Amino acid sequence: MKRIIYKNTLAVLALAWAVCGCEDFLNEQPQSDFTRPESSSGSELTSAYETVEEAQNELNGAYANFKADIYEMNNFLVADVMSDNCYVGGDGINEEQFDLMNLTATNTMVALSWSQYYTLAGSATTVIENVKLMPEDPETEQQKNQIIAEAKFIRAWAYFDIVRLWGDAPMTLQLIPAITSDNLDEWYPVMYPEKTPAADIYKQILEDLDDEDVIQYLPSMSHGAFQATKGAAYGLRAKVYATMGEKADRNWQAVVDECDKVIGEGYELVPNFDDLWTVSGKFSNESIFELYFTSENEQHNWAYWVLLSDVNGDVVVSWRRYCTPTQELVEKFDAENDTRYASSIYWTEVPYNTYWPASNYPLSYKIRQEENDIILLRLADILLLKAEALVELNRTEEAINIVNEIRERAGIDDLDTGMGQEEARLAVENERQLELYMEGQRWFDLVRNDRMEAVMRAHKNKDGEPMVSDVSEFRRLLPIPQAQIDINERLTQNPGY
Repeated sequence: MKRIIYKNTLAVLALAWAVCGCEDFLNEQPQSDFTRPESSSGSELTSAYETVEEAQNELNGAYANFKADIYEMNNFLVADVMSDNCYVGGDGINEEQFDLMNLTATNTMVALSWSQYYTLAGSATTVIENVKLMPEDPETEQQKNQIIAEAKFIRAWAYFDIVRLWGDAPMTLQLIPAITSDNLDEWYPVMYPEKTPAADIYKQILEDLDDEDVIQYLPSMSHGAFQATKGAAYGLRAKVYATMGEKADRNWQAVVDECDKVIGEGYELVPNFDDLWTVSGKFSNESIFELYFTSENEQHNWAYWVLLSDVNGDVVVSWRRYCTPTQELVEKFDAENDTRYASSIYWTEVPYNTYWPASNYPLSYKIRQEENDIILLRLADILLLKAEALVELNRTEEAINIVNEIRERAGIDDLDTGMGQEEARLAVENERQLELYMEGQRWFDLVRNDRMEAVMRAHKNKDGEPMVSDVSEFRRLLPIPQAQIDINERLTQNPGY
């Protein structure tokens, strides 16, 4: 029997394009470890995996792609620096473009994000399709179903960020074979795809989070894990319903229902907010999906050095740290006299005065050690998302009761539950900003609620002057990396860039 192995995906090709260019790539000899020759009569498609253990190892590798720049740094650049939460802090030109909202198609951080998101999505597709090709075996079917379900969650997560960042974007769900002169015409449109409409990407995300085909095979937990779980899938689905399409057309009741499913898994707010950001507080009952880091075997959290300190265990600052809290954010914390303040921002002396006096300078403080985890989804986020949906359903009293639950833990006074809808919208927005500071949420919150333009036009620099000169609607999306357009004639740039 001729063994034909599928393993290559768009993600692998995207990296190859970036390294060697189209012509050189097509001249490369096929690597049989991850590609297949063109199928021929009598050939049989066979999985790259001999055992379920091999499949699980490849799934672990797909999870490992979360622990990259996209979530250790770039997520903060987009959601916190590009919003009114943070100044860029560091002095990189490409990073400064996020702060000033003047991104260009040649920005290297945008290109890096594109590459890593597609690697994340592609690695999941590799697992899904190879496990599907494995021989049927009653003893391993449950394991295989769970592996596929977890990989689909990973792919859904990746494409949700892709569609939020770029809108219409390429989406490939196939495994690409070794390319030869004989099959190039057939596979060229897959290798160099056009954009998939955002609506179709959202449709695929929801298919990858389907109850019967996916979520039923995921484990149920009531605490954080670096693993796809029912709670994480419900939470992601809630965010999808809250984001897809025009705001007026969204299914807000579906958002409430999905949030209730997360709550039904048994997650609880931890009594002390600060515990969430300690090494001993990993995988708490409030955490839902969390990236695990350790100081062992070089598996540390790189964001610690980028955001806070030179030396593990002490706050030693010798160069400009990224993600400096803005005056506006600090004023909001000061106005609330909020116990979350000290857990979110650390004040110290630094050798520069770029945005604040050097003798008393704020640094972002939610990643405090090299072995700190990064929480990507937690219950407070879901509760406040439910409150946001309830406001849109004009159930403002219920919404503000949820907000007050969050405020009670923060040690601040309750809000009046009798406020009107517009006031309630702003109350939920403000609570999300303070609760979820430096968790990669603010920018997406503003865009999702059609508030980006108004908030960013009012955003000020350290001298009280307008921070951004051009707050156009097209800036809701990132530019498509120019290098991708250069190698793919079918790919078009986002409007405005």
